[in-house]
Amino acid sequence: MSIPSLKRPLTLAIAGLLAVGVADAAVKVNDQFEGSWFNPAQSGRGVLTDWIQTGDNQGTLFIAAFTYDNAGQPLWLTAQVELSDREFSKQNVDVNQFTGGAFGNVFSAPTGVAIGKLNFEALSCNRIKLDITPNAGVDLPVANLDLQHIGAAPAGCAYVDEFTACPAGTSAVAGQPRTCALPPTISGNLHLPNTATYVINGKVQVGTGRNTGAATLTIDPGTTLQGGGGAIDYLVVHPGSKIYANGTPTAPVVMTAPDDVPGDWAGLVLAGNAVNNACLGNTPCAFEADTDIQFGGKDSPAAGAALIPDNADSSGALRYTQVRFAGKAIRPNEELNSVTLLGVGSGTVIDHVQVHAGKDDGFEMFGGTVNLRYVVGTAVEDDCLDFDQGYRGKIQFAYCAQTTTANNDSNGVESDNNKNALDQLPRTQPTVANVTLVGSTTGNEGLRIRRGSAGNYSNIVATGFLQECLNFNDAATFDASGTLANPTATGVLTLRGSALGCVGNFEDNAADPFLISAWYRSQFGNFDGSASALGLVGRFPAAGSILLGSGVPVPNDSFFETVDFKGAFSGANNDWTQGWTFAVH
Repeated sequence: MSIPSLKRPLTLAIAGLLAVGVADAAVKVNDQFEGSWFNPAQSGRGVLTDWIQTGDNQGTLFIAAFTYDNAGQPLWLTAQVELSDREFSKQNVDVNQFTGGAFGNVFSAPTGVAIGKLNFEALSCNRIKLDITPNAGVDLPVANLDLQHIGAAPAGCAYVDEFTACPAGTSAVAGQPRTCALPPTISGNLHLPNTATYVINGKVQVGTGRNTGAATLTIDPGTTLQGGGGAIDYLVVHPGSKIYANGTPTAPVVMTAPDDVPGDWAGLVLAGNAVNNACLGNTPCAFEADTDIQFGGKDSPAAGAALIPDNADSSGALRYTQVRFAGKAIRPNEELNSVTLLGVGSGTVIDHVQVHAGKDDGFEMFGGTVNLRYVVGTAVEDDCLDFDQGYRGKIQFAYCAQTTTANNDSNGVESDNNKNALDQLPRTQPTVANVTLVGSTTGNEGLRIRRGSAGNYSNIVATGFLQECLNFNDAATFDASGTLANPTATGVLTLRGSALGCVGNFEDNAADPFLISAWYRSQFGNFDGSASALGLVGRFPAAGSILLGSGVPVPNDSFFETVDFKGAFSGANNDWTQGWTFAVH
């Protein structure tokens, strides 16, 4: 079969749905596999390819070849290789021959007939294999094509290396090509290249414990880690150990479940040495879901002395990373959050991180000082951002959207201090700017601030929640903020330059020390009204929206970027979620 290469891919309209695959995601086929492919050692014969995205995690690689049969007659052959983002290969794909049709203004459709089967495999950005077996009676030979891009592989494609073997420290999974199991305990330095998918079986811990057996896990762009489908699969980074998930805008790191079902694996836990107001003595905090995970400060060299918090502690970095379908219960009624941050310090980088379809909270911070920017929570079934136990980090640019199956106690933001001592210091007091919270018909409130919590919020947008956009609970919360005469007297709880658009924006109660609505309206730049008054189209403000040009100055801190809008976006042309996220609509 001689197939002369052409310079331009062919586009064909296709339709169809495909099922989610299993753990075969080592190379993700996408639009970087479009173009002209050839074998320079075989007279340049090759094919044309075009990628058509058909869903959030699926698409079709359309393959076209122009060749000749054994009698020298021209042939037009095509194949449509339907792939999920977990598949790098496909077997027994129909190869179709097209004949007929007309050139010119008078159109007549060509006729297609299946003439054989194709096996497809992507080995890297610059190598694919096509094995074509003609049907009985078709006058064509078997063709085995080993092809590369004409010219260099596309710039930015992450999959430049081919799989040869599982990295040292991991083990091959029987029956699963290019799939490696992580060990129960990661020690030393473990590097995960994107040539394989890595399976998390049960609890996988980085380091042996709190500030003991320190280890580092480094994950390359485009790598997938997947729960093994056991009872409880989760990844833990202990204090003193580190994780570096080095995703990129075009090749995020993905941590996901065996199946695309909320709660199909447990999630990601980072634990650090920053302050937590539940363990100010000489005994570290223990994570309620797994008490073997301890955190909250380093041991003092003086016997019996209090822990020494390190608020600049680093647990590594999560960049351009997705955590999907987490939230499995570790014990009855104790689901893990998608991302749990236990006493994590400000030396940790969390930048462009998405949680999707978690059964419990999206991001929950138990104390600590870790900062987050450009974070996304989609299809969240519980709280999107949850603060506890003296969390005092900074957050800018967050987008949260509840799912229509969110539980009736789920909130956009839920902020607690210490549930056992509401005025415990250091008090929960995050600094948060430019957040868009979109509720659902089954969730609860936009912002619920309770249990003595504080916080300094600016440029927040909340809309669409079943209950109120804003609510305080507990006398300690009101008292921490101010008095009837001056509701913001202390300055530790503020909300400025924000916009609320729910059916009921405030849960006012005459028995409270002051009305929440009065507290809100006393602060500069705030708006409250209907959802339509916000001028949102989806998550973006439309031209002329009251959200544009009305933001207040963010805190004078090098972490924050100066902007003039309320919410996470200035418009559809400022969609910082594009390219690296999953199912953001």
